[in-house]
Amino acid sequence: MTQRAALGFKLHTGWAVLVATAGDPEKIQVILRRRVELLPLNCSTPRFVYHAASEMPLTRATELVERGTKASLEAASLAVKGAVEELSSRGVRVEVCGILSGSAVVPDDLTAILRSHPMIHSAEGVLFQNAIISACEGSGMRVILSREREVWARAAASWQMTESGLRKKVDGLRKSLGPPWSADHKSATAIALLALKSTKGAKTGAGSFTAISSAAARVVPRSLA
Repeated sequence: MTQRAALGFKLHTGWAVLVATAGDPEKIQVILRRRVELLPLNCSTPRFVYHAASEMPLTRATELVERGTKASLEAASLAVKGAVEELSSRGVRVEVCGILSGSAVVPDDLTAILRSHPMIHSAEGVLFQNAIISACEGSGMRVILSREREVWARAAASWQMTESGLRKKVDGLRKSLGPPWSADHKSATAIALLALKSTKGAKTGAGSFTAISSAAARVVPRSLA
């Protein structure tokens, strides 16, 4: 019998924590957990793409961001494909993923991004978020987004339990899983549980994108469109 699971992602600049979760809060099954790189390890693309671009003329900045976007898409695609294939080999089907998102809204004008340091940070977050979204959609998954500060309450409510109860269940997994079991792993598990619950009665498939947080959106700078 095929088991159903969801991928949960906690993003950082250039990398992410991935947790594949199955079951329900009464019997959470963490099937896979790993760090995934979202840029080549050969340093051909700077990790802080927009920071580097802000020190360049616009033409070169645009080229660098385009290169970083392409590189992150390729890396994310490889990481997600590898995880899905490994899970499939274990008899696990993945139809949905959850991604912890930020709350900042990024403009679609690259020049506006590069003249604002806070916006540069936000744009880098969106770059890697978009890469994971595209990779998951490309593998036929629905994509669920939630702000990190809201995910525990939303996940708990979706399973009709208290937030403290859900946190206790997830915290307790360390005993059976062992390290590493960081805050990143726990948050990724929470968004995966939320994504799992969202699939009940929902259509699945590539292109089905659900933004649980109204502030979460895919943004492509105008000069890159």
